Amino acid sequence: LGDRVNGMLNENLPFNVPFQVAAGCLVIHMLISYLIKGIVLGRAMLSFAKEEWSNPEDSRKRSLAAWNGVVISCLVAAWLLANLVPFFGDAVDLLGASFTPLSCWVIPILMFIRYYMDAEEKPHVSVFEWSCVCCEMVLALILMFLGTYSSLMAIRANWASSGYPFECHCEGIWDTCACSGTHIGMDACNVLAD
Repeated sequence: LGDRVNGMLNENLPFNVPFQVAAGCLVIHMLISYLIKGIVLGRAMLSFAKEEWSNPEDSRKRSLAAWNGVVISCLVAAWLLANLVPFFGDAVDLLGASFTPLSCWVIPILMFIRYYMDAEEKPHVSVFEWSCVCCEMVLALILMFLGTYSSLMAIRANWASSGYPFECHCEGIWDTCACSGTHIGMDACNVLAD
């Protein structure tokens, strides 16, 4: 595949066993990561709403009902969001381009600079290290602005083909010519079209 890969890696696999294994691995990965994130979010939401019911050791029925209410609400909200936004992949790209450099580079660098300025006993930071910090900051800002711009342009370019909210998007999911005629391994669709 090399540099000809377009989109996610699993979108470049034909419909067969490796595609199914990759899909299974993605499902397991997403279940584990969203279970971890969901517990943290659910507990924070329940603590905000009713602190005394958010204790995981509380086995009363009302605490269990409140926890289930929060979890089901998060599940419904996630499903609605994923189906309401027809360009969900592009929206994820936009969020990643906008917030990842900010949260992973810019904020930690600014926190270090603030610590350095406020510290009574300043750690030794060489000129080379300060120049590396400056280069990282510049790189982060470039990535953040160009990535955000690129994601916005992709959303704009695909706006007409994204469809309406809750519209069926079977492209790349089912191995039929109507849904995935241009998918790798679906060469028979091209023969039928000719």
